[in-house]
Amino acid sequence: MVLVFTILSMVSVVYISVASANYLNYYPSLGSIDQQISSVVYRRDAVSNQTSIVSHIIVDNPTDYSGFTVKLFDLKIHFSSSVSSSNTTLFTIYPLTGSQSINKPLPPHSQMSGDVLVIPPPEQAAQLADFNATNYPLIAHCSLTVDVSTFLDPVTGFVLYDSEQAVQLA
Repeated sequence: MVLVFTILSMVSVVYISVASANYLNYYPSLGSIDQQISSVVYRRDAVSNQTSIVSHIIVDNPTDYSGFTVKLFDLKIHFSSSVSSSNTTLFTIYPLTGSQSINKPLPPHSQMSGDVLVIPPPEQAAQLADFNATNYPLIAHCSLTVDVSTFLDPVTGFVLYDSEQAVQLA
C-alpha cells in the first residue's frame, strides 16, 4: 500500500511540475505568436466567370507553450496599384471580406497554415477585373485577425492577433 501511494505521489509531482512549467510559459508566449500572409492569388474561372481571391496565411508559435488553438482567420482586403505614381484604390471604404474556421492546435515551436477564400459578389468582381486590367500589377492591402484559443477563454475570450500587410496580387 505504501508503494502504491509513493508511486502515485511521484506521478503527481511530475504531472504538476510539467503543468506548472507550461503555465509559466503562457504569458511570455502571448506576445510571440506571429501571423503573416504569404500570398494573395486572384483567380477568374473562364467557364463560370466567377472571381475568387485566395489568401494563404501562416501562424507561427516559436515558444515552449503548448496550449494554443487557432480558431479563426478573418480577412479584409482592398487594392491599390503598385505603380508608385498612382493613388488609385479599390474597396478602401468597404473592403472585401472572408473568414475561415480553423480549430487546429498550434503546438510549441511549430507553424500551421490555412487559406481564406474570398468570393466577391458579381458587381465587385467586375470592378476588380476592370481595376486589375487598368492598374496591373495590384497590391492587396490585407487586415488579418487570427483568433487564438487558450485555457482562459471562459474568462477572457479568444486572444486576437491583428496585423496589416501589403502583398502583391498574384
